[in-house]
Amino acid sequence: MIKIIFNTARNIGLGIFVNGAFALQFGDMSAQGYWAVAEGIVIMLLSGYMELRSKK
Repeated sequence: MIKIIFNTARNIGLGIFVNGAFALQFGDMSAQGYWAVAEGIVIMLLSGYMELRSKK
């Protein structure tokens, strides 16, 4: 069950990252696009770290 939660969080982070990258690629290079990319990366990293930590 825990693995499903971490995988879901990782997928949400990936979706936020991709949307932010798309906004930067085709948008006006606003700060919101950069924040979306950074937020997606942080969510993916945290979910991976917590999954590894839960295996101990």
